[in-house]
Amino acid sequence: MSDFRKQRIRQRFSRAAGTYDAHAEVQKDLAVRLLRELPDGSGPERIERILEIGCGTGHFTSLLAGRYPEARIIALDFAEGMVRLARKRLGGKGNVSVLCEDGERFLVACPGAFELICANSTLQWFDDVGAALGQIGRLLSGKGRFVGVLFGPRTFTELAQGLSQVFDQEVRLPPHGFPAGENLEGMLGEIFPRFSVQEELRLRNYRSLLDLLDHIRKTGTGGGQLPGTLTRGRLRQLESWFQATHGGYPATYQAFVVRGEKW
Repeated sequence: MSDFRKQRIRQRFSRAAGTYDAHAEVQKDLAVRLLRELPDGSGPERIERILEIGCGTGHFTSLLAGRYPEARIIALDFAEGMVRLARKRLGGKGNVSVLCEDGERFLVACPGAFELICANSTLQWFDDVGAALGQIGRLLSGKGRFVGVLFGPRTFTELAQGLSQVFDQEVRLPPHGFPAGENLEGMLGEIFPRFSVQEELRLRNYRSLLDLLDHIRKTGTGGGQLPGTLTRGRLRQLESWFQATHGGYPATYQAFVVRGEKW
């Protein structure tokens, strides 16, 4: 990822920090789903050190802190606005440190080891997901586990199809570049003796086209390069396409719940 593109993503998520929690229903739903992949942390699986990559506003971090109250948690995000809200949410938890760090760079530079590394709805934005997973494997202790959720390339399929019709050429939104399930299986298989990839599909229906676009803006998940300006006329065309094709304004969210274990 170029520094310019990464900066754009950082700015987008930072601007969306104040509205993220009120609109990130899918991400919160997947956070609850991710909890099922966590070890209980007792006995031989005792969890003392946790790294969370891409903590956002700290929602999943608070769930981690509740599950592992004795563990030391390092949570990081590269969007300043998200970090400010996470620090505010988690300020009373002395076992949590929230850092404003680029996840890919942090993984390369970090010398420590963790029993658990988590990433909810984050790694799909990385420049090199395979390299990041390799670094995660390096940082895990001998009995360590990685759990994460990554959005897949079928996310926002309907919107991409509609925009392609409106502009009369293929429109590629950010999810087009996210790794597919078979790619994730190949990456994880090179690093972890035991791993799993489970697909989760979520379909959300919005009241209007503007509600759908507003949701994307307020969660910071947009930012595709359109071949032209989305004028009022094109918005009307897009609205008509959704009504004629779907009878409403649906959005598919494709996610992969992944787990990797070092033993």
